[in-house]
Amino acid sequence: METDQYCRYIPVYRMPRTALDLTAPASDALLKNRKNAWIQLAGHPGSFAPAGPNTIWKRRITKDNTETKAYEALMDDMAHDIVPIYYREVEYNSEFFIEMEDLLQHFTNPNIMDIKIGKRTFLESEVKNPVQRKDLYEKMVALDPNAPTETERKNKAITKLRYMQFREQESSTAEFGFRIEALRLSGEAPETNLKKVKTKEQNLRLLTKYLRNNEKARCEICEKLRCVRKKFEKSEFLMSHEMIGSSLLVMYDEEGHTGVWMIDFSKAMAVEEGITLTHRKSWVLGNHEDGYLSGLDSLIKIFEELEFPKSSRSPASETFPSHSTADR
Repeated sequence: METDQYCRYIPVYRMPRTALDLTAPASDALLKNRKNAWIQLAGHPGSFAPAGPNTIWKRRITKDNTETKAYEALMDDMAHDIVPIYYREVEYNSEFFIEMEDLLQHFTNPNIMDIKIGKRTFLESEVKNPVQRKDLYEKMVALDPNAPTETERKNKAITKLRYMQFREQESSTAEFGFRIEALRLSGEAPETNLKKVKTKEQNLRLLTKYLRNNEKARCEICEKLRCVRKKFEKSEFLMSHEMIGSSLLVMYDEEGHTGVWMIDFSKAMAVEEGITLTHRKSWVLGNHEDGYLSGLDSLIKIFEELEFPKSSRSPASETFPSHSTADR
């Protein structure tokens, strides 16, 4: 059961926004003195670098500063403690970076999971073009030769919208509103080949593997997910923005620390005045619904239903469907 008391509770120390120890990112001295080697599970390679003892820099991939503005707004919002602390945007070697809290500082050799949330993975502006594209048809066929319709086979071309919705059907995004993007178990290499994990049973097995029979971590993560949902629903910023491509970063370690944070806001777009988002209604072009809360509902339900195997077989031995080389 979720409680206001829990949602006010922050279980780990968070450095004040004014307490900065700034140095050049990825300096040798910092790397030698960090409790954890810094880990990037998903996203553009090389997007992150250690900045200070408790901060990281995230490179701005796009020309606009949408993500910076999102973090600035969230620092004064109901949702400020379910996102990393934002400090500032900086320019370094002619590139722009967001300086934010290094969430790894709260853990020792954590188990980490990146989960994309939402039923829509693209902005409306990205799929308004009705042009039929042969390259997207070829990508679809490479992933699933049986996917094209008779008309699409004849034309050997599809629209961007058709391709994006096809991709959502290939994973658990379309049905459940979330997709486990990557995970890393303590002491093991990251797993990022998870785009074909689609069914409820496959997700249950993957979460069982991630949790390593740790019932305490399961319960605490589940409670934190409920807290994220509650704060999201009360957030003026989140309830007035499309949340496309946003993730939940989930971590726990053997010392009993757990954490869940919302990350990735480069496509957090404000909706026009007069549009009210639920983040649960089905999407049709123009209503800007993203399915974020329906995806969070599904994820919470699966965490609640998860039961660890009673057999001696280790969940770490489970294998999961991977995407084809055409998808890399």
